[in-house]
Amino acid sequence: MTSERIRENMRRARIFIDNLTVDAENGDPKAIIEDEDRFFAWDNEHRSLKNGKTFLFDWSYYIGIVMEGLYYMYEAGEGERYKSYVKRYLDAIQTDGVLNKYAGYDPAHGVDCYKTASLLPAFMKEDACLKTLSDNLYHDLAVVNAKYAPEELGGCYYHVWRGGKPPKYAVWLDGLYMSQCFLARYAKETGDEAALKKVANRFFWVNENLMDENTGLFFHAGNKKGDVCPFFWLRAIGWYAMAQIDVYECLSGEDQKKMKTALRAFVKNMLPYLDKETGMWLNLVNEEKSAGNRAETSGTVMMAYTLLKGARLGVFESEMADIGREIFTRVTEQKLQKDKLTDVYLMATASGEDNYRNENYYMLQEGKGVGPYIMAYAEMLKAEK
Repeated sequence: MTSERIRENMRRARIFIDNLTVDAENGDPKAIIEDEDRFFAWDNEHRSLKNGKTFLFDWSYYIGIVMEGLYYMYEAGEGERYKSYVKRYLDAIQTDGVLNKYAGYDPAHGVDCYKTASLLPAFMKEDACLKTLSDNLYHDLAVVNAKYAPEELGGCYYHVWRGGKPPKYAVWLDGLYMSQCFLARYAKETGDEAALKKVANRFFWVNENLMDENTGLFFHAGNKKGDVCPFFWLRAIGWYAMAQIDVYECLSGEDQKKMKTALRAFVKNMLPYLDKETGMWLNLVNEEKSAGNRAETSGTVMMAYTLLKGARLGVFESEMADIGREIFTRVTEQKLQKDKLTDVYLMATASGEDNYRNENYYMLQEGKGVGPYIMAYAEMLKAEK
């Protein structure tokens, strides 16, 4: 892969990211979230109090992961304005350390409510209100854990718990990403080694119970070994990939060594399923390509992020960074079309039914793809340095 090709696609990616966020016309986060008739361009479900979705309004993880990606760009040395944009968002959705009405926060919904909190530990030392908010959300998750994380699930949370009823499959791969990254970062920041141990053990339970022994791929969701949602859905696997590498960074000692071994096996088992034509993964990882099972953007860039970050942290050999760069470049060449990120699969429920190949669900500008795309871009920047 030539350096000219990488530079050109990095240039295209940067224009796309900036135009969608920091350079967007009338794109100030505070103005957007205080007006329910306006939404961030990357929130295709338009969650709002007006349309009856009383949870995850502008605290939605869709928006949170975009903001997280922008913060990573700041960490990569791309300028204070990226951090400032994220800070304006966080200031707009909380008042004195309590999420305000614009957040639409409802802890009774499920673990999705906690993903955006992953941003908070980065601001805890410099902002008393965000420190208080971090403390409050950490406390909320402790309360949730006491009720919705039974021992038979390895201490993992039910993905959802509305109405007091567990879903058919309690532990979802994306639930680990939504909850455990915040817990791990907060615990590391506060020196809570016992909490970090619990986080690590939840991943080890998933590795034991939700991995298919024949392929090494991970099922979307499950309750125990053999009682699983029988699909290898790319985005669920991608969420789990990012969860592992983000939590790895917070661990130490034997737990970190064990996570490193698991990550190396995880990547080894995923790489053979890369589609040779596109250099991406298909929505259903191990099935034939079709109009309903095409190369999917969100899960692919999640894997690129994992490869790039893992190589940077020394989890993987350096050639994995080359593979990550190639994957990000291929996505940009094929799926960034006319300043729109395309082919992000909208959603799939872990019901046991096949809802993973709906042709109408391949969306453009969907936040669940845009956020990880920005994160992967930030890792591309870090790889250059």
